[in-house]
Amino acid sequence: MKLPCSLLLLFASLGSSLAMAAQAVQDVPEICATCHSMNGVPKEPNIPNLWGQSEAYISEQLRAFRSGKRVSDFMNPIIYQLSDDQIARAAKHFASQAEAKTIPLHWSGDKWPGDMEAGERLALAGKPDRNLPACVACHGPSGVGVSPLFPRLAGQDPAYLKRQLHYWKANKRPDGAMGSMPAIAKALSDAEVDAVANYFAALGVAK
Repeated sequence: MKLPCSLLLLFASLGSSLAMAAQAVQDVPEICATCHSMNGVPKEPNIPNLWGQSEAYISEQLRAFRSGKRVSDFMNPIIYQLSDDQIARAAKHFASQAEAKTIPLHWSGDKWPGDMEAGERLALAGKPDRNLPACVACHGPSGVGVSPLFPRLAGQDPAYLKRQLHYWKANKRPDGAMGSMPAIAKALSDAEVDAVANYFAALGVAK
């Protein structure tokens, strides 16, 4: 039986779409580089740096996107296709960028909290009167995290950091390694969100 031309075109189009989807999945981490660049340093604002993040943290976040615990209009069309092996491959690639290890560590413990700018004060001293812990308790005084499951904040895009804090305020992100990020974010004013995001972004700039 001879198939109508329109049906043949439909099958051809479907086959092409499936091939493109398969190719996109095979090209991890190259497909990630479309937005994040191969070295994990994006060229556009509002896209997170993967540069310097740990393999464990990147893997955890990719699995959160795949399961729907984290949501992104950009990530959703691709991430659901990825296997555990492909997630592991992408995480290993971006975590292995050696240049991310070269930022000098920074510590501002020589200042009294009252002498610090708002963002630095929140990062290093928190707000004891509001039971708000210092960010460095989990993210380290240099913003590189105290364990692999805590993300590097140093040098991250400030707009991205601010957006993630607002997502936690709105319960739109998983709670984080200690389960404390929603409560912390909700305790911050919009001005404090801006200040602390700008502080950590300025600690180190990706090359």
